[in-house]
Amino acid sequence: MTPSFNLVTEPWIPCLLSGRRLQACGLLEVLVRSPDILEIYHPSPLVVTAVYRLLLAILHRTFGPATPAAWIDLWRRGRWDEGVLRDYFHRWQTRFDLFHPEHPFYQVPAMAEARDHPVQLLALEAAAGNNTVLFDHHYADRPATFTPAQAALHLLARQAYAIGFGKSSPFYFQDSPLIRGYTLFLKGNTLWETLILNLQVYNREKPLPIPPDREDLPPWERETLPPPEPKGNPVDGYVHYLTWLSRRIHLRPEADPPVVRFCQIQQNWKLPDSPRLDPFKAYRRDEKEGWVPRGLSPERAVWRDSQALFAPQERPEILNWAARVEQARRTGRITAQARYAFTLTGLVTEAGKAASIILWRQEHLPLPLAYLEDKALLDRLQEALALAEQAHTILRQQVRRLIQHLLAPDRNADTKEVNRLFQDWAPDRIFWSGLEVPFRRLLVDLPADQAKNDDEVTYGHHCLPLWRDVVRRQAQAAFHQTVASLRFSGRGLKAVALVENSFQAQLYQQLHLGGEA
Repeated sequence: MTPSFNLVTEPWIPCLLSGRRLQACGLLEVLVRSPDILEIYHPSPLVVTAVYRLLLAILHRTFGPATPAAWIDLWRRGRWDEGVLRDYFHRWQTRFDLFHPEHPFYQVPAMAEARDHPVQLLALEAAAGNNTVLFDHHYADRPATFTPAQAALHLLARQAYAIGFGKSSPFYFQDSPLIRGYTLFLKGNTLWETLILNLQVYNREKPLPIPPDREDLPPWERETLPPPEPKGNPVDGYVHYLTWLSRRIHLRPEADPPVVRFCQIQQNWKLPDSPRLDPFKAYRRDEKEGWVPRGLSPERAVWRDSQALFAPQERPEILNWAARVEQARRTGRITAQARYAFTLTGLVTEAGKAASIILWRQEHLPLPLAYLEDKALLDRLQEALALAEQAHTILRQQVRRLIQHLLAPDRNADTKEVNRLFQDWAPDRIFWSGLEVPFRRLLVDLPADQAKNDDEVTYGHHCLPLWRDVVRRQAQAAFHQTVASLRFSGRGLKAVALVENSFQAQLYQQLHLGGEA
């Protein structure tokens, strides 16, 4: 008997409910109950992001919305029309079967020329094949066993996050849509709010143009899948992009009830070299490579670049959409909050080794929507961030000066030795880690800290002086923590004494005399 696991009705998506209760739901249930579900919850943020993209693709196919007015109508209803969803899933029911013999969901039928791999290869955080060992220590000679639900979740993540490295058929593996740069998602208080906030206007022009001779279809609505093209497969539209199958994958079920230990993986669709495809990514202009997705850094939290992230000329398209949501709220067309949140999810690869993953990370930040509409408010946020950067520069300079005195008081110390000791002491990490929580507070409080003078609104009369003091104290704490061990030696005490007064004076001059609000 052919095994079956239908994603429409079988429980497989992990949902967090009120009271912090976890429950697995099928596709129909998760959308119908979305007003009562807090969020999709999984240890891997890659899985969560991939599930959200699938849900958005289904919603775009069922509800559009083709215009801002249609979106507002969806918002006012407060839930998805269950009848519309049932009709859609009834029509495509068999295409959501994970083990269908001809149309397995998000896969291809068994490939005669492909070899079997341990199923944990689908998970970038697991150890198998060329995967970097991050957290899991299963190996190919001891393949893990995935339930159908686990296999489905990691199947989605693998299609979205697959590294372009290594030989395959019909050509070398290529990057999947989300492997470069971080992905930003707006977050509401419920799953329904999260989905509606990220459900932009969808028509033949937006968010991606649909060519006149093509139809924008997800893979489960296609009778045949386009073959892989070495020069890049054309993107038929936004839904096609959201459900991009970067790999030809086939899960091999076994036993009853079915489990999965092995799968086949080969290269599938290759993304074309098109600029700014993804509305959930921020891009920067590179002189040689054109538009390049902004990525995460192990040493730099994204909140330090909040001003650039919110600026109209640099922010992801999804934040332009959030600005329209704020306009609708301010004009009374919808009842919504003035503040939501957003998450950033991405991978960090080793410099010069694009296939070597160091870590994946997810960052959460509050998002007062006023920052997307008010330039004066955004300018004040930039001033606050500039204060922190100025203090950081002083801290770096003075710690390096201290190291110079410590290593070679009467001559120039070896630059490599100075750099090595500076990296070991890590004053940067101490400084910035202590500012993250106060910055979140500032981000929330600054929009309300306003004064009106001759019809001009100014911000930060209370928040910025407090922030300046926090920055100064954190710089001092980072300096003292960095040099604490030196106070037990005469040479160390002398080096600290030579630098500390200068450090304090520069901080005062820069943050108080030169940084008055």
